[in-house]
Amino acid sequence: MKALTTDKNHKLVWTEIAEPQVVEKTQVKVKIYGTGVCGTDINVLRGKMVAKAGMALGHEAVGTVVEVGENVTNYKVGDRVVIDPTQFCGKCDYCRQGLTCYCDHFDDYQLGIGCHGTYTKYYVGEEKFMYKIPDGMNWETAALVEPLACVLNIIKQANIQPEDNVLVLGSGTIGNLCQMVCKRIAKTTVGTEINTFRNEFSKQFNSDVYYPNELTMEKVLELTNGKKFNVIIDAVGNQLHNAVDFAAKGARLFAIGFMNDYEITINTLDYLTKGISLVGTGEEHLQMAPAMDYISSFKDIDKLITTKIPISEYEPAVNNLIDVENCKHMKVMLISENDENL
Repeated sequence: MKALTTDKNHKLVWTEIAEPQVVEKTQVKVKIYGTGVCGTDINVLRGKMVAKAGMALGHEAVGTVVEVGENVTNYKVGDRVVIDPTQFCGKCDYCRQGLTCYCDHFDDYQLGIGCHGTYTKYYVGEEKFMYKIPDGMNWETAALVEPLACVLNIIKQANIQPEDNVLVLGSGTIGNLCQMVCKRIAKTTVGTEINTFRNEFSKQFNSDVYYPNELTMEKVLELTNGKKFNVIIDAVGNQLHNAVDFAAKGARLFAIGFMNDYEITINTLDYLTKGISLVGTGEEHLQMAPAMDYISSFKDIDKLITTKIPISEYEPAVNNLIDVENCKHMKVMLISENDENL
């Protein structure tokens, strides 16, 4: 079967790989409808993250069950599912403690990083990593469940209160989802975005989205009634160095975007005297089911998927996503080449 893989130079290759088969009694085979292009995929192509060469990329996948192992009890052929890509060994010390987000063998189990992902036609995985899509939910909404789960992982640990002011740095798909959730909890939610298309697009979900150069200290104090931000979330992966000046005393700083070559220098006095916390949240943990339940409460959330294209025609859209300044997409969904999908 055809798949979109990467080579040793971080370039995409549309090539043949072996079709996976159900070999364990608890496995499920899924015919992929489509997969959202994640910032993680783009960082791999930019050389900012490492994925094994020859592996199919992609992990934000939805599809239809076409085969089940003999011990599978929760799914049947014809069920539509979301695949949880944050998988784990289940055997290491962390997994045995229930801290699967810290699995010692995490990289080996991550779809599109250490093993084949879903930029292809079929995927085979364990039943426990599948979540049934409710009747009436469209494919586009279902494809956003996994990104929303990542956001809920941050929001849960941020412990946002009704009196809090929240700043989200970056308004891509993850940044927008952060803002949507925070607007339901916090007093004020502000976003930033440097890209013109995404800045204007995001204002349909949050009117307080600014270009970074517009968010001066004067503007921050105006937006927060002189109090600055209690929670700051870096949804880009290279913006935490901009956070401290805008942080209130006792503020909590989080990164949901990440790049493996981004480093910051911390002035410890700022953190000590202002009581600022820089919090590492780990990978998504136990949030897929809550995200599946929660996502239907957001009207028009599927608008975040601005482009759907056949996977074999990936090149123009993916190249545009790599071009930060000129990007004209929010979320791109690559549709697997099954006749009924096109």
